[in-house]
Amino acid sequence: MKPSELNFITHDIIDKGTFNVTSPEMMDEARRYNMDMVTNAAIKRRTDVVTGIWFVAHLPLPFLWVCFMLANRTLSDMGAYGAGDFGQIMTYAAIGAVMLGLVAYYGLMGYYIIFRFQRDPKLVLLCSLPVLLAMFPLGFLIVGINVIMAWWYTKTDEKLSKEAGYPAFVRLIVTTVESDSKSILNLTYDSIKARTKHWRSDDEEFL
Repeated sequence: MKPSELNFITHDIIDKGTFNVTSPEMMDEARRYNMDMVTNAAIKRRTDVVTGIWFVAHLPLPFLWVCFMLANRTLSDMGAYGAGDFGQIMTYAAIGAVMLGLVAYYGLMGYYIIFRFQRDPKLVLLCSLPVLLAMFPLGFLIVGINVIMAWWYTKTDEKLSKEAGYPAFVRLIVTTVESDSKSILNLTYDSIKARTKHWRSDDEEFL
């Protein structure tokens, strides 16, 4: 629900977390509001979980790729060395570039994307670029998925930010306490119905 669609629930009520209803209309709005909170909270949680799982779970891939690549190149270099073809041997500069890209990628992703929970697509792109040094050309796939995940998260969060209750989407605790009662001990179901009777027709049910 958009804030403009709310007639009885105010920002202060949302912050307080409780809503005292005194009419069927207020109860209906509270019911619809809480249903939307459940839906929006589920969408936000799903987006957080899916993007978070990807950004964490894919981290071993560059390391495993580098290990596989270095092992493969070592065997290839041994063959080239035995044949006297020293021009095919992987240089220390190439190995250094690979390791630098791997360390930079882990450092940037770990600090900005995981620790600080940044999801801006441009920042994710910049943090992802070092992986190209570690696993070229397969690194383009990693970069692409990272940016897509960040874009999806940002778009979803931007849409949810226009909904009431953002970002926590906590359901309201609905009460039926009469505001002018001297003591809660004096409340009865009949007294609540009597207070709201003028809000409804005789054939309608409340509570």
